[in-house]
Amino acid sequence: MRPNKSHENIKDLFNDPRIPQEIDISHQVMTKIKREKERFFVKYKVSILVAIGLIASLTTGYAAVQYYQLKNEKGEVLYQEKDISQYEGKSKIVKELDPETDTLYNKRWEIEDSLEPGTAAALYIVANNPKKLVFTVSTPFSYTTLTDVQKKVGEGIVVPKTLPGGFTFLDAQLANDIKNQYDKEALYKQAEKEKKEFVMQPLEWTNELDYMYATYKDSEGSYLNFSITNYEDVEGSTTYVVDLDNQKKEVIKVGKIEVLYTEEAREDQVNKKIVWVTEASGKKVQYEVSTDGDKLNKDTISQFVDAVVPKNK
Repeated sequence: MRPNKSHENIKDLFNDPRIPQEIDISHQVMTKIKREKERFFVKYKVSILVAIGLIASLTTGYAAVQYYQLKNEKGEVLYQEKDISQYEGKSKIVKELDPETDTLYNKRWEIEDSLEPGTAAALYIVANNPKKLVFTVSTPFSYTTLTDVQKKVGEGIVVPKTLPGGFTFLDAQLANDIKNQYDKEALYKQAEKEKKEFVMQPLEWTNELDYMYATYKDSEGSYLNFSITNYEDVEGSTTYVVDLDNQKKEVIKVGKIEVLYTEEAREDQVNKKIVWVTEASGKKVQYEVSTDGDKLNKDTISQFVDAVVPKNK
């Protein structure tokens, strides 16, 4: 399964040889955490035990049987949501991890936090790393000017200055795919020669967009979250969602595009979200708009989609 590389900081957690590899729910862990944040994009750092504990809670209990699909004009499935309990690869749950592993990953995240925006590197940490793992770490580009964002994403993708309901662009985080090519032995030798705690090799970005997270704000101080994600090669075009059975969902047609509308109650608010996938130049791109309040609802969905999708689509 091709993971969403925007969540590599969690994904690496599950690649450790001491952790079972049967389940890949990095995107769902990130989604669950993201719902608790007022602002859309935060560089989430979660301890290994917390993440594993969250997985345990996600993979037990009621197994939803319902799923939702978005299709193109040919009837081909572009996007599908299922409850995490339906993930067929899930297996045993790790409830305890050794302190060495926890320390290693905490150090890995600490180093990544210190990187300048737009940095990508191969990282080798000497201590608590008996398997001599090399991590790919990165920090997305950060923008507060829409012109810079639009220039970075390219001509085929629209990032509007305003969105329906009076929302105005505030800032964005963006990352392309990474050319994950590095010399492990060179890293090992450098660490040994220089007697350093850790060493890094710079990595190059490709020209292919991986993800873009943008925040919009209205005059009342409410935030709207807009994301664009490369959805190519996602196995089964399926996203596994936490607590699917507790969300109200409906597929709504906007022109030729099918859109999945979601309402989810949390505390004293209802979060509204729309998701759709387009096929631009033969590549699948996922769009998502999310906000609390009443400005995004079934009657305004078409306005949001039209603001983002080029009129010739």
